[in-house]
Amino acid sequence: MAVSGREAIHDLIGVGAAFVGIEIYNHFLPSISDARTAQPFNTDLETAERQALFASTAFLLVTATVTKSVEVFIIGGLAIVLIDFINKHANAVHPDTGRMASPAPQAAGISESFPMPDYATSDVG
Repeated sequence: MAVSGREAIHDLIGVGAAFVGIEIYNHFLPSISDARTAQPFNTDLETAERQALFASTAFLLVTATVTKSVEVFIIGGLAIVLIDFINKHANAVHPDTGRMASPAPQAAGISESFPMPDYATSDVG
């Protein structure tokens, strides 16, 4: 199927919007390797990530509205989702183990899951 000139332009604008969205993330956040060396679930990184998400989404929505093209929105949106996932994963990695850490409990001593039975004090002797 032949691609018209208008569709090709919209595809290029979508790639440009994806590039700008990634650059917005690069402006707001440190590099992925630096984020992986911080303690997991760093609140400063999470705040900066939300700001980058807001700014890049706003730019993408304005660009897609001006061009009146869903292709721009899809291409740029996929790039934003990908870079956001990469940054969220880097913020969840524990620097000592190199693996994702479990989220910290919201309040000290309060568990949000069902506790396991305590078998340390059994009557078997």
